[in-house]
Amino acid sequence: MKSARLLVVDDAKFTRDLMIKAVKSEYTGLEVDSAQDGRKAQVLLTKNRYDLVLCDWEMPEMSGIELLTWLREQEDCRNKDIPFVMVTSLGDKEYILQAAEHGVTDYVTKPFNNEQLVNKVTKQFLRQGVISREELAELMKKRTRMLGGGSTANVLTSKIGMNTAGSAVGNGINTGPRKVRGRAMLLFAEQQAPTLIRELSTQEVVLVLKREEVPNIPTLFDAVSVGLLAGQGDDQMRFTTKGKVIFLQAQEKRVDAEAVYVGIRFVEQDAKAQQMLSKLIARLSS
Repeated sequence: MKSARLLVVDDAKFTRDLMIKAVKSEYTGLEVDSAQDGRKAQVLLTKNRYDLVLCDWEMPEMSGIELLTWLREQEDCRNKDIPFVMVTSLGDKEYILQAAEHGVTDYVTKPFNNEQLVNKVTKQFLRQGVISREELAELMKKRTRMLGGGSTANVLTSKIGMNTAGSAVGNGINTGPRKVRGRAMLLFAEQQAPTLIRELSTQEVVLVLKREEVPNIPTLFDAVSVGLLAGQGDDQMRFTTKGKVIFLQAQEKRVDAEAVYVGIRFVEQDAKAQQMLSKLIARLSS
């Protein structure tokens, strides 16, 4: 592993200590700085070079989204384009989309466990070349031998479910996710990828994407379109809607996994669209 430096920003000392302990338990040689608010983080970001920022959203003096906006606008700052992971209890769709619009790299929703946080850090370290896939594979083997598996081994494979389970909207439509079987077409970046539906609700869908069938998979917060299908022939139902990618995970605990789960949060949904989705879910569930 190459030398790396991390900045943790949170107004709660307990949470800062928790994040620092989690990442240093996995990466013992990692250099970590911390700040209790956005103003102090600005000073550190101007002074030092970092490889990653873990930042709370709600803080006094300067919020996480204000710090993110400031950082992305600093043309002469060497940290301008570094990965910025928002760690926050604000997990609703509007906050996720707002963070994406301001250039956030990834999102961790509180409360989180050590594994979830370390997985996000490892994913960014892989992308930046701080840790190689060969080094990750060795860590996976070591964890499996010593502990029967560990957080690094699950960097792309932790069981991420949809967060709308058990919820309902005012018109009485059940929005909870259901495991269903069906087909879909994922459209992004001028690509059309045939996929299978794993879970579906009126707010989100989890698709199974075969890597060998698509040259490039979508990335987090990408804007996509999803065409959902149910039935056959004249009885077939079709519905297409827009969404944002909110999570990615490998189907198997291998860095060369053949399939990827793609979680998509629907956007621009009105009551009519939710009714159509509710009917489609019922058809696929029957």
